[in-house]
Amino acid sequence: TMSKRAAADSAAASGGAAKLAGAFVLPAGPSALSTSGEDLHGLWDSGKGKCTIGKDMMTARMTYEEALEEGQRLHGWLDAVPGEKDLWQGTLAILAKGQGPWYGPSFGPPPEVVGDIRVRRLAPKAGANEKEVPKPTMETQIRVKDEDEDWQPATVFTLEKGPGELGPAQPSLLASMAPAAGGDGGGDGEEEKETGERKKRRAA
Repeated sequence: TMSKRAAADSAAASGGAAKLAGAFVLPAGPSALSTSGEDLHGLWDSGKGKCTIGKDMMTARMTYEEALEEGQRLHGWLDAVPGEKDLWQGTLAILAKGQGPWYGPSFGPPPEVVGDIRVRRLAPKAGANEKEVPKPTMETQIRVKDEDEDWQPATVFTLEKGPGELGPAQPSLLASMAPAAGGDGGGDGEEEKETGERKKRRAA
């Protein structure tokens, strides 16, 4: 799965003629193409893993996120593929725990791009009987950077929760500007505090 590959510093390679392998694509403003997949927003379950598709609060762009180990997240901006029906594609990057999406150079260095993903909307999945409401379905495909020459087989997901049923929104704008979790930010302050306390004890 993408989770295992990403946790091992792998993931999907560049996927559009306009994208260079390993180059992070800056989020742009919304367009008719990039905002036509609102019915894909929500939490999706494949039976082997889960992912979330939603709308970024800063750019109104459609996003893909998947939880990884140690609080990391796989994040990507999704754009509709011209000439294709119900198909979106984007680059993927790994965000550290608590880290928000990258919006450009003002937010520090870009996260490492680990690949590419495409998402296709499918016809609703019929229930076990005629009375059950068909469940929305979609499929994802990845192409791992420096590993895959072509797209991997598709994984089918069923909608588990709609956007109104999801919890708190993504990390704040401040989280996008702050250093990644696990960095050395704040360490100096703790050291200075401890040194000051030792000085006070010696003066007493």
